[in-house]
Amino acid sequence: MANEAHFSVVGFVATQPRAGYTKGGARTVTMRMGWTPRSFDRATGEWSDLPSSFVTVQCYRKVAEHAAVCLRRGDPIVVRGTMRVREYVDQNGQRRSSVEVHADSIGHDLSRGITVFSRPPAQAGQTAHEYEQSLAAEADRNPLPGDLSLVEPGGAQDTDQDAAEDSELPDDAELADDAELAEDTTEPELAAVEGFDEAAARQMMAEADEALEETGTPA
Repeated sequence: MANEAHFSVVGFVATQPRAGYTKGGARTVTMRMGWTPRSFDRATGEWSDLPSSFVTVQCYRKVAEHAAVCLRRGDPIVVRGTMRVREYVDQNGQRRSSVEVHADSIGHDLSRGITVFSRPPAQAGQTAHEYEQSLAAEADRNPLPGDLSLVEPGGAQDTDQDAAEDSELPDDAELADDAELAEDTTEPELAAVEGFDEAAARQMMAEADEALEETGTPA
């Protein structure tokens, strides 16, 4: 963009980085960055620190997403971006100015230490193992009324078992035939059974009745 004040500085993270979102849902990270210039004193032959300067660094979108998981307070960093001066009125009604840097890129200062770069993995399809895990995770969820038979481990087996039991039950026609056969079974058929003497059976029943009457008669 034209007429922008490009800013590049080496310093350190002075405050705890804080993450947030814009009204449109974009990721943001805000922090204070500081740097301390050094001056060489020819009279003493020593280096001395000058007063430190601080600036607010605003990160957006991808830079904010990566900064949120990488930067900590005290980290030595290199920031490149555009500088903007914003004026505002404080709680006491005083007009103040705030210097902000919208970071285009941030990196660790490798002259102060080491770091490891990791590129975020691209979204890819599932392997067979990952697909099985996703199915298992979905099966562990609370079942809905319409998919109980799919979620319960014994659902399909119970259905097959019920079907088998239903097939083993006799039909209504078979039950009717059995009832007719039971009604047709009469005393003549019982008399025809081999070894059955109907007269002897009746005499035995009469003798048993007489014996009961004699037993119940008072002396």
